[in-house]
Order: sequence, then structure tokens, then C-alpha cells
Amino acid sequence: MGIELVRVDDRLIHGQVAIGWTRSRGINTILAIDDPTAKNKMQCQLMKMATPPGVTPYFLTIDEAAEKILNDTYKNKKVMILVKGPAELAALIEKGIEMKEVNIGNQRSGENKLQLASQMFATREELEIWKGIAQKGIKLYAQGVPGGAYVDVNDALKKY
Repeated sequence: MGIELVRVDDRLIHGQVAIGWTRSRGINTILAIDDPTAKNKMQCQLMKMATPPGVTPYFLTIDEAAEKILNDTYKNKKVMILVKGPAELAALIEKGIEMKEVNIGNQRSGENKLQLASQMFATREELEIWKGIAQKGIKLYAQGVPGGAYVDVNDALKKY
């Protein structure tokens, strides 16, 4: 399977993902991986409507996604793996999904969250998860859209 992009974005499929990233990477398959979303038919339908023609979205639980990825179900596809947050990403890694780099999109601000990049905020607990992922040698970078501002998150994590 050709994993073209692994992205963390709390909105899953939306305009930046559907248009910008799929076009820039030639992606034809999106794996939107989130347990609650995969079980919510209305949310899946709404995100399916936001997916451009020629791109097939799949809404999977973490367990389903890991099994399908490890069994090479999407062989000969150009795949984007899309998860909502660092905990989901860490769960995929723990299940044996390999990746060299991760693009981080929107991670909402909120109470008790620290800012790591323009649209990337994390709680202390999430910071520890990000650090654990970085310690595995995975390159983390924040970039909202292709060609947009680029922040090396591995460096940003060193401040905390």
C-alpha cells in the first residue's frame, strides 16, 4: 500500500484535506480513523459529501484500520491516513503501523492547552503522547495546507 500522507486533524475530512492534500499528493483513498466517527453514520455521510470525486473515503475504527493496513487491503492505492489526535495516532503505531513522518493540521485550542504551532494546541497529556511518538524517530510537522507555513514539531516539543 502506498501511504502518501499520515495526517492528524481534529476535523478529519474537510476542505483543506479534501482539496489541498488529496490533490497535492495524488491521493485516491482516505482512511478516516476514529472509533466514535466510524460508528456515526450521519457524520460519515457528511464527510463523504466533502470528499472530492475520484477519492474514496473509508471510516474505520482503530482496530479495523490496523487490520486492513497490515493486511495490505488498500494495495495499489495512494492512501492518506487521517486521525483526530495524538492518542489515536499512538494507538495505530502500537498496533504496528509504520510511518516516517506525520503532518499535523488543526488541533483546537482550549483550556489548559499549550500552543506548539499556529493551529496546534495540546494538553500536557497530549504533549507527552507527541513526545513519545517523536522519540520513535517519527518526524512531526505542522502544516495546514500544502505550501503553507511549516513548523518542525519535533523542535517545538523540546521547549516542554
